[in-house]
Amino acid sequence: MPRQPKINPEASPAARFGFELRKLRQEVRMTQSQVGRRIGYTGAAIGAIERGMRLPQFREFVEQCDEALGVNGALIQVWEQCRSDGNERWFYPWLEAEQQALTLRAWQPNLVLGLLQTADYARAIFRGEPGITSERAEKGVAARLERQALFERESPPMLWAVLDEGVLQRPIGGPAVMRGQMEHLLTMAEHPCVTIQIVPLMSGCTAGLLGGFFLAQLRDGREVVYLESAGQGHVTAQTKVVRDIQVRYEAVRASALPRDGSLNLIKEWMDRWTS
Repeated sequence: MPRQPKINPEASPAARFGFELRKLRQEVRMTQSQVGRRIGYTGAAIGAIERGMRLPQFREFVEQCDEALGVNGALIQVWEQCRSDGNERWFYPWLEAEQQALTLRAWQPNLVLGLLQTADYARAIFRGEPGITSERAEKGVAARLERQALFERESPPMLWAVLDEGVLQRPIGGPAVMRGQMEHLLTMAEHPCVTIQIVPLMSGCTAGLLGGFFLAQLRDGREVVYLESAGQGHVTAQTKVVRDIQVRYEAVRASALPRDGSLNLIKEWMDRWTS
């Protein structure tokens, strides 16, 4: 068995939580894969948390780990002490919807959606916020990357992401960051639960120009919408709003290139950011 890397619990809140998770897991003689299977994640995802790569942002995940290990709230207590939340309170309902989603449909006319962003791309976005401190920006980046753990589950939600071609052209963070982001999109497009399509600039589609939006179909059959706006978005399950966004999403997607054509366009822009 390969030797597990040492963790410095003083390095960060994520490292401290990972250190404690590993210690508690080893005390009850369980492997990472065994813990993962009990809570619906891969052993690799548990390993990433133990190495301090991310601090879990959702209490439900920590509660499931605590129950799987049978440690009677010890892990929850550590998490509460370590937690450094980079998400805004108004965003919590959507975070819960993402966690419970069977399917996610997204339209983004301005930026790569958070679930598909690289750390450098996300960092450039957060640092562009007026008056933000470096500490707050890094918390935001960490929280955004934690959301992406959705795709490490054994049964992740299906994601259909539609982006405007302008997203590929906007120089967020500079050429190197954009090339890395294009590479990441191509990598994520290989995931069996992720489909990425691009609406070309020449399409003339106007159905989604007023802003980005997301649709989540939950396990209980409900549908929830997240509407983006400057500074603060809006989350709702109101039937009329959900139906309107469903229609808009389909109108936008009808103007998008097929999957292969979309990936070829992303490759073209990756090459342009290289030269």
